[in-house]
Order: sequence, then structure tokens, then C-alpha cells
Amino acid sequence: MRVFVFYILLIISLLYACEKQYDWDIKSEDEERLVVDALITNELKPQKIILSRTNPDMNQPSIPLSGAEISVMEGSRRIDFTESDEEPGIYYSTPFQVVINNIYRLIIQLDGIQYLAISQVTSVSQLDELAVDWDETKNMYRYRFNGQGKPSMTEIFYDWSVSPAYCDSMGSCNAQETYYVLDNVDINAIFGPEKQVIYFPQGTILIRRKYGLTPDHQQFIRSLLLETDWRGGVFDVLQGNVASNISNGALGYFATCTVISDTTVVD
Repeated sequence: MRVFVFYILLIISLLYACEKQYDWDIKSEDEERLVVDALITNELKPQKIILSRTNPDMNQPSIPLSGAEISVMEGSRRIDFTESDEEPGIYYSTPFQVVINNIYRLIIQLDGIQYLAISQVTSVSQLDELAVDWDETKNMYRYRFNGQGKPSMTEIFYDWSVSPAYCDSMGSCNAQETYYVLDNVDINAIFGPEKQVIYFPQGTILIRRKYGLTPDHQQFIRSLLLETDWRGGVFDVLQGNVASNISNGALGYFATCTVISDTTVVD
């Protein structure tokens, strides 16, 4: 009995002896790097490009970046972007649209450094037939994504302002989610963390926007998902840099996309 008690006390003492506090000196390799968010579509409208700097404080939003010169080249045609007076770091063009199969070049001049990127417009497959299911346990609808066709990104926007009571219960009258169809079957997507289901009431306005994706754009999205939506699953990978098509070490991606959309009131 004494031997048994001795071993129990020894195990407890070893467990407590293994505890030690470490102060980690975490260094950010991406400190003060340019971040570019540029998605130009075939819609005839003022196109938008967002510039920011990485924030040296972890888990903090990036810092809007002003004072850059931005242009997009279509052959010899040059389209300039001007920074918004109300929104620092957001640059708008005059209305124009990209054309399928054409090649576009992004040029950013900032602090004596030139950043370049190239993108070619690809087509997009038609939207699938809208599919919504009724959930009897929630007494609500939910959207069902079919995930077929060519590589694409589909944004879903919800507006249930028709139901003020539901707006109050959710803390907002709007929601948004994004679905992807990629060429590869990724095990991280299959066994990724569970995604929150968005339920919505009758009368909700549902807007779908579907973008065509090039192979390079898919690579960027996949590397981004591995660091965000797919992280926390069964088959996590080591954290790494997100792919980019912008020169001189800038982060982000310059994309030119064909987009189609529809709007439905769910009754």
C-alpha cells in the first residue's frame, strides 16, 4: 500500500514539475507589406481597388494606404484609378469593363517602388437552378449549394429586412457567404471545420453573384482558404504564405473576372 501511494505522489509531482511558462517572441515577417485587393469584372461600372499595409499588431485589421498611383492597362489603353475622398485606401476608376480572353496589367507606383500584376479574363458557367430547403425544426429556409460546373466563386447575399423581428434576433438584416468550385478535390475542404448554416425567413431577397476563375486565381483562393476557412479541420497544414500574382513581395491578388448574377425573392 505504501509503495502504491509513493508512486501516485511521484506521478503527481512529475506532472506539476513539467509545467513551465514561456514568453514567446513572435516576429511578423509580413510587417509593413503592401496588400492589394483588386477584382475587376465585365460589369460596366466604376471598378474598385483597395490598398492597405499589413498591421504589425497581430489579429488587427490592415491599415488603409493612401497616396498611390494606380492604373490598369488593356493593350495600349490606360485606365487610371483615383483615391476616394471619403474612403482612404480605396481607389475608383471611371466606368469600364473587362473583356473575356483579354489580358490586363495592373501598375501601382508607391514610395518609389513599382508593383506589377497580369490577369487574363476567363468565362463563367451559368448559375445553377436556385435550390432552397425548408427546415421544419427551425421553421426557416436554407440555401443549398450544388457545387457543379467550371471553377468558380459564388457570393450569396441575404436581405431579410422584410422581417424586422428576425433582424432584431440576428442583430442584422443582412448576411453573406461565399462558395467555391475548384478543379482539385482538396481533403482540407472535405474534412474542414463545420460551416455555420444561414437560415432565413419567407420574403428574404437572395442575390447570387458567380465569378469565373483562372488556374492562378484558384491557387490564390486555395492557399487563402488553407489559412482561413479550412483551418481547424482534421488535416491542417503548416501555415505558409498565401499565393500572390503581384511583384515586389506585395500580398493579395489582381483578378479580372466574368460575373453573372440573379436576384430572387424566396416565397
